[in-house]
Order: sequence, then C-alpha cells, then structure tokens
Amino acid sequence: MQAPVPTIYPYLRPTAQQTSIFTNKLFYCWNTEKLGKDNCCFNHIVGLPVSEKTKLELPLFDYEAEIESLLQQGIKYLWIKKATGLGISEFFLRYMLWLCVCNNKYRNTQMCLVVGPNIDLGIKLIKRMKNIIGLDYLQSYTQTQLTVNYVDIQCYPSNHLDAYRSLTAPKFILLDESDFFKESEQQDVRDITERYIAKSQPHIVMVSTPNRPDGLFATMEKEKSFYHKLYFDYTRGLGKIYTEAEIQEAKASPGFEREYNLKYLGKIGNVFSPSIIDNAIRLGDNLASIPINQYTHHFGGVDPGFSKITPIYIGELDKERRIIRIIHYEGFDNKSTPEDISNRIHQIHTQYINLKWFIDGSNRGLINQLKTKFNEWINWQKPEDVQPNTNRIIPVNFVGNHRKMLEHTHLLVASGKVAIPAKYDRLITALRTAQAKEWNLLKEDTVNDDDLDCLRLLLIAVNYGKKQ
Repeated sequence: MQAPVPTIYPYLRPTAQQTSIFTNKLFYCWNTEKLGKDNCCFNHIVGLPVSEKTKLELPLFDYEAEIESLLQQGIKYLWIKKATGLGISEFFLRYMLWLCVCNNKYRNTQMCLVVGPNIDLGIKLIKRMKNIIGLDYLQSYTQTQLTVNYVDIQCYPSNHLDAYRSLTAPKFILLDESDFFKESEQQDVRDITERYIAKSQPHIVMVSTPNRPDGLFATMEKEKSFYHKLYFDYTRGLGKIYTEAEIQEAKASPGFEREYNLKYLGKIGNVFSPSIIDNAIRLGDNLASIPINQYTHHFGGVDPGFSKITPIYIGELDKERRIIRIIHYEGFDNKSTPEDISNRIHQIHTQYINLKWFIDGSNRGLINQLKTKFNEWINWQKPEDVQPNTNRIIPVNFVGNHRKMLEHTHLLVASGKVAIPAKYDRLITALRTAQAKEWNLLKEDTVNDDDLDCLRLLLIAVNYGKKQ
C-alpha cells in the first residue's frame, strides 16, 4: 500500500515517479567491463559517472570497492584523506541516493552535506545529486535541497550552522572538503556532527584533500578515535583517473604534494611566489655550512602566541653578500610560561656577542620580563620610546606597521637578500601559504603565521639598498 505523504513534506511534487525500480537493487554490480545502462544495480540504472576530461563513462574502481565493503560491514564513521579528482565525493553522493531508494528504511529522515563557508560548493553537490538520480524521481528540489523517497537531503555551509544544529533525525552526514573549513569553524562543525551519534546514529563521513598542518585533518590523523581512516594518494588513480603523463605534468605545480600526495601544506599563498621561496631555500642551503660569525649583527624575532606555538628565529647579517641568513629556530608550546620563554631567550643570548631581539610590542609582560633580565628600562609607554641603539630588547608597534613590515619582507626575500635553509620547514610553509590583501596578512588563511611574523620582526633592522 502507498505510504501517506508525511506532513513534514507539504510541497512534494505529485508527478514524481515511484522509486520501485531501485528496490532491493545492489549499489553496484562490480562488473567493471559493463558500460551503458542496465537494470542490474543502482549505478547502471542511473548511469555511471562520466569523466570531466574525456566525457566517457567510468566504472567504479577498486578503492571505491574498498569503501563500499567497509560500509556494508557496518562501519559508520569514515575519515578519508584523498588526492584530488579520485571521485570520492561522487561515490558518496551516489551511495546516499542509493540508501534513499533501495528500500524504505530511511523514509522521514534527513541526510546532510556540510560544506565550507562558500555555499556554492553545496549547490554544486545538490545539482550533481539531481543529475545522478534524475528530476523524475525527485519529490522536491531547490538549489540547496532535494527530497527523494521521503528522505530530505540538505546542504549546510560551515559558517551558518543553526539549522544543522537543530535536525531531528539525520542518518547520513557527509562533510566534504572538511579540512578547508575555516579554522574558527572546524571544531564547532565537528562537535555538532558528533553529537548526533547518540541522537540518531548516522553515518558520518569526512572527506578531504589535506590542507594545513595545524588543521582539522592533521589533528584527527594524530588522535585515536572511532573513525576508520583511509588514505588514497594519486597512485590509486593511476591508469584509472589519471594518466602517467598527467601526473608528471602535475608534479611541476607547487601544490602537487598537497593536491595529489596527501601532504599538509596549506593553500598556495599570493605574497611570495614559489620561485622566490625556492631561491631563498637554495641560498640558505648553500650557506648553511658557514660557521656563525660573532663579529657581525644578529637579529632575533619573537612573536608571543601563548594560545599556540610561540616561535623565535635568529638571523645573521652576512655583510659580504649583503644577505640575512636564518640560523636558529625554537618553538614553545602553549604550556610554556612567559618566564620559561624569557629564561630561554636570555640563555640563547649568551651565545652571541651582538644580538638584538625585536618583539611584538603588544605583549608588554614578556618584554618587561626580558628587559628585567637584561637590566633595561621597563617604564616605556610605547614601542617608539625604546631606542634600538641602546637596547637589546626592542618592542615593535606591530599593529601600526604590519603592512609596511610585510611589504619590506617581501622586498628582501624577492631580492634574494634572505637565506632560509630547508630545515626551517615551518617558516617555509608560512611563506608558501602567506595570503594577503593590500599587504594585510590574512592570518586565518596563512599557515604558521606567527613564524612569518617573526621573520617580519627580525628583518626590521635590515635597510635594503644601503650598506650594513
């Protein structure tokens, strides 16, 4: 007997076709030689995925068989770090639709697509689902929602979660490209998602190419959790999704390791070009074997970040080459106190004859702790009161000068005046991911932004274009 239309769907299309054609059908028959449409399984009924490059139908591949096997075994929580273009998101859109129509188990429930703050991605996913199942089987549809067999599928942006927070019975949650959610939203999205485990026991699937080394996926990868973790790098798609020639071409891109090889590198920034950074690394490695010169100037940069890592860097002025080379790095975690950091800086200072420290002036407490250790005046009112010629601990008006400091840093690095050995990978990642608008560093988009701030601080003393 036909089930009555549930009251939570008052605007269902009366012309929607019955989904009985899909009843008790397999998700996929796994006859990978069969193309075209057939009545054997869901994917052959609706039509197989089509390659965006060749416009040809593709079968489902072995790594997708691995995912389906886990789902059929009852694994409900999946975390998948994957290379771009493997079709993993497409797989799950199809799997969600199959769950809607293979029987009536999911009627009167919800399925969710959680995307980043740009709702356009969610709109595209909903459109893909419409194209997969076909409009004839949809009972309702908008840009951000569709209903099939009385299952409501809705997309939610990560920056507007009120509606997502108040669902009654979500049974499948797909968080797509979740490592690219804004840093300030990642934990909130995860908390809301996982609270539904006790409420409605949904499938939860997190899928993403990797982004930042301090982001959601990097954090989850290190922790022991209830998620079954899968790793699909580009090698899983060779001869299937990608050709060898395409991969060789992709390897020329600075984003290859992140997009295809599962490395946490962050998004490529717009401040320092890859060639500029590579030149700085090359200079750094070429000069790395030169002993420290105690008879030249050394500049330290400290950017206190007690909620995360507080980095310190030291640069040495090579007067002959007119280059600043980075020679020291240390990082202090959020358990370190200002006293711990000031003690260590004072200890490091004893190793150098001529070293000045440039510190973000907003952290007066750490600055005065250091000034006390160096027997310097602590009653300064603003950074400009402290003269670099007569002080070793120098506060910097970062807020008022941050744009000029970034522009100055770019000028020095781009001119080949900064040498950064490859071992200082945190700083290199900061340069590679530095995003700015009109020289205003976008810190949420920049990985290890505090490390870049240290470089900006220590380079203040370098007046490019004049002899040092």
